[in-house]
This record gives sequence, C-alpha cells and structure tokens, in this order.
Amino acid sequence: MINMITLYFILIPLFCAAVLFLTPEKYKEFKRNFFVISALFNLFAVCFYFGKTVFSYYDWTGFNFSFSLVMSGFKEFMLIIPAFFAVLTSIFALSNMKENPRASLFNASMMIAVACVNGALITDSLIFLLLFIEALAIPFVLMIISSENDNKKLAIKAFAITAVADLFLMAGIAITYSIARTMNISEISLELSGFSQIAAFVFIVIGAAGKLGVMPFHSWMPEASEKTSVPFMVFMATAAEKVLGVYLFIVALNMFDAAPCKTTLILMCFAALSAVVAALLANSQKSFKRMLIYTSVSQGSFMAAALLSGIPLAIAGAVLHLLAHTVYKSSLFFGAGIMDDTKSETISYKNNPYIFTCFILTIASFIGVPFFAAFYSKELIYDGVLHLNIILYAVMIIVTFLCSSAVLNWFGKIFFSKDGEYVEYPVASMIPAVTAALLCLLLGVFKNIPSHIIENMIIPFGFQEHTHVLLIVISISALVIVLLNFIIGFSRYKNGLGFVSGLISAFRIDKLDAADDADPYNIVLKLYKSFGKASFDFDKGLNWIYDVLIVKTVLELSFIFKKVHNGSLRQYILWTLCGIAVIILFFV
Repeated sequence: MINMITLYFILIPLFCAAVLFLTPEKYKEFKRNFFVISALFNLFAVCFYFGKTVFSYYDWTGFNFSFSLVMSGFKEFMLIIPAFFAVLTSIFALSNMKENPRASLFNASMMIAVACVNGALITDSLIFLLLFIEALAIPFVLMIISSENDNKKLAIKAFAITAVADLFLMAGIAITYSIARTMNISEISLELSGFSQIAAFVFIVIGAAGKLGVMPFHSWMPEASEKTSVPFMVFMATAAEKVLGVYLFIVALNMFDAAPCKTTLILMCFAALSAVVAALLANSQKSFKRMLIYTSVSQGSFMAAALLSGIPLAIAGAVLHLLAHTVYKSSLFFGAGIMDDTKSETISYKNNPYIFTCFILTIASFIGVPFFAAFYSKELIYDGVLHLNIILYAVMIIVTFLCSSAVLNWFGKIFFSKDGEYVEYPVASMIPAVTAALLCLLLGVFKNIPSHIIENMIIPFGFQEHTHVLLIVISISALVIVLLNFIIGFSRYKNGLGFVSGLISAFRIDKLDAADDADPYNIVLKLYKSFGKASFDFDKGLNWIYDVLIVKTVLELSFIFKKVHNGSLRQYILWTLCGIAVIILFFV
C-alpha cells in the first residue's frame, strides 16, 4: 500500500530547510518568519493525522528490506513532542538568536533535524531507522557550529561521542537482522535468550542510552550548555534526543519481548548508578545551565532504568515522564536564555512576577509537587520499580531528592538574592517560557488525557492506575524534607543545598566535576594518544632494527670475514681442522 502522506513528514521539512538555506540573507526577516511557519506547519500536520492510521510500503532492494512508514498510536504520540518544541524553539530563536550571524544556518539545520526525527519515528524498517538517526548527525553538528562561539572542537567531541553510541546501535541492528532475517520492526519478535539475542538487545540499549545522555555518553552536554544556543539545547538535547532514546528503548523491549531478567536488571543497575552520580554532580555546579544539563542526564538515566525494569507500569511512567521532563526542562532553559539575553545572574521576584511565576510552576513540576505532571509520572515509575526491587525503588527516590535539591538551590540563588535585578525581556522569549510553564500544571491537572493515550497506544496490554497510598506518602515526605532542607539551608547559610553540600564534600563530587581527567572523552583521548605514541615508538624501534642494527651488523660481519678471508693457505687449513674437530665433538 502506498500513501505519500507519510513521506510528507520527511520531504516538507527538507523542502523548508532548502528554502532557508537558499534564500539570500537580505531577506532575513522573511527567513525568520518562514522558519516559524515551517515548524507550525509540521506541528499542524502531526496533530491533523493524530489518531489516523497511515501506512506506506515501498519495496527496496533484496534481503527482505523495505522502506515502510507507519503512523499509528505510539509513533504519533512521540511525534508530537519534538514537533511542539520545534515551534516553541523557533519562536524563542526570533529574539534569542536575532544578533547571531549564523542564525539562518541554525534554522535550516533544525528543519533538517525535524525531518530526520520524523523519519526515524515513523519508519517501520530498522535499516531506515538507523539511516535517519545517522543522518541526524549532520544537522546536529551544524546546529552546534551555528552558535556565536567557535565550537568546532565541541562539535567534533559531540559527534565522536554520539557516533560511538550509534556504532553500538548499528551492531545491534545487524545482529538482530542476522537472527530475524527481516528489517521490519513490526515483524520481529525474539526471546531474550541466547548469546546473539542478548548481545543484540544490549547493543541497541547502549545506542538508546547514548541518545538519553546516560553516562558515559553525557560528557559533551555540560560544555554544550554553556557554548551553544538555548534553542539547540531545548530542541536537540532536551526534546529530540530524549524522544529518540525512549523510542529506541521501547523498540528494543518490544522486539525482544524483554520481561524482567538478569540482563535487564544489570543494565538497569548501570542506568540507576548513572542517575545517582549525575544528580550528585548537579548539586556541585557553579553554572545554572550546567546544573540543568546534569539533572537532564540524571533524568534520562532515571527513565532508562524505568524502561529497563520491563514492568508495564514503570514503562508507562517513563513515557509520561518523558513528556513532563521535556516540558519543565525546556521552560527552565528558556528562563536561562532570558537571563543570558539580559545579562542577568539574579532576578528580583517582586519586580518580575511573570518570569517568577514561570519558574514557580516549572520547579513545582520538576520536584514532583502533587497535581503537576511529573508527580504522576514519577509515582507510576516508583510503583512499577517497587514490584521489581525495593533497593532500586529507594535509589529512584534518592535521585529525585538530589535533583530537586539542585534545582531549588539555584531557584534561591536566582530570585532571593539581595541584588536581584529588574529584567526586561521580549515577548518572543516569554511566549515559549510561559507556554511550557503552564503546560507543567495543565498536564498534571488533566493527566487523564496523556495517561489515556499512553494506556491505549503505547502499552498495548494496558496498565493499572496507581493505588499504593503508602508510596504517595513516602514521595510527599521526601518532598517535604527537600523543601525544609532548602528553606533552612538558604535562610541560615545562603546555601539551598543544606546537608546535601556535606554529601558533595564527603564524596568529593566537586573535585570530580572540576577535574578534566574525569571526563570519559578526555580519558579516551589520552589513552588514544598514549597508544599512538607507543605505536610510533614501536614503529621507530622496528625501523632502527631494520635500518641501523641489521645494516651495521652485516657490515661488521662482512668486515670480519674480509679480514679472515686473506688468501693464506695455512689459515684455511687451520679453520678446516677446527671445523672437523667441532663436528667430531658434536656427534661423539
């Protein structure tokens, strides 16, 4: 069956990108407006076809490969998130990137990224899923370079780290095909048993973890938070990459019918460890945006652990948390962008009620206040994980507590400083910030809407509503403790971390964060340089053996033989007798 509608989700954003690339700079105003219109059209198309099953199948070469595109249920839900935040990002870029001479490059690259994300989400073919994800590397690098800073080294670093994760994904897909003999995702159903199946599943999970920023694939993100534009961090690092990561996890879980087992439990423990370490690092940051990134790394690992649990309730919670996290983290990044634009480090809450209200709503969702979106998503995760292991449930509570401590500390620094400033900001900046902040509340108040979508579309076998009152009591108790810790710490010591700062010092987390030697990318580079030097020295040694030692040895031996071979008959007879004597001794 051929339906061109699915192709439009790829071709139209690419066409818009071409227009943005090719239009001369003298039409700058047109290009900026066309960028917003392009993002709006993509969102309109996604919403228009939401709930309508659309299928396209195109034969492609042999080996049972096909170019199949499907829009239904789960895929439509995932499409809405990057589409919606592409619109908010494009509006925010109107003011945030107004003075950036490379803004046109960013705008066009983002539309290519939209096409790649759409293609990866709607394709039913593993080979094309991989191709779209690999193609995403092009706009990914271009968006980093399009910032006002010289980010070539950062672009190389980010590309290298994501490429490693993609290589694992590639290997996982290759092994999956060798077992299933098909690339069609909907036709693959394997058991997670046997070395090949486990290897394929683990490799795909590692590729997905790279998209979610699970350690050690995170190390480009803190640097990017300070050197790249806020629109890049919102669309790519917060929305697109996270959506693709969760999508890949669910694809892997579905293809391998992955119920809780030893393999998933081990992987879950690694993800939980990443979440804890990243949450601790978030509390030691001296930069607001770096703190946001480390909490993002922690929350990405938090979602990965929930997905790997294999419990339907936790999987549903992870998908709902993806939506909640994208909303509140984007709003905070928009706030950080406004602070950058106005050159402000502190803001007077009395003189800036609108932005203060945005932060209040966003942080309330972030820390899990009841009636906000993230409260319900975390409760689903807690409930599901508790069915698997009580220790991992406790780890999840600790991760939330530490992330909440970090964001509350910065909330106090920004708004309750004595030298808080009055900030003037353009409407184009506030529209996305206010929209995302209001969504934090609306998605909580009307939680039944996304929950119903997830229940009917994302988890085919459904999930029961949260019923453990004790878990709610524990969560609210942890919330009260973190709020009291912030209030007491900030009022007494002007440090909202409270006793968490003691944990940071005890575990020397601040030292770990400050040391470049702890960066996995730098560690690999040093190992690579050491290997390169060792290889060079080895090659140099071989050259010395061949070019110097052997040549000199031959010359010396030639000189010795020349002296011995002097034409004297008596000396020849003597050498002959000596040789006969040696032979006799050897054989006797």
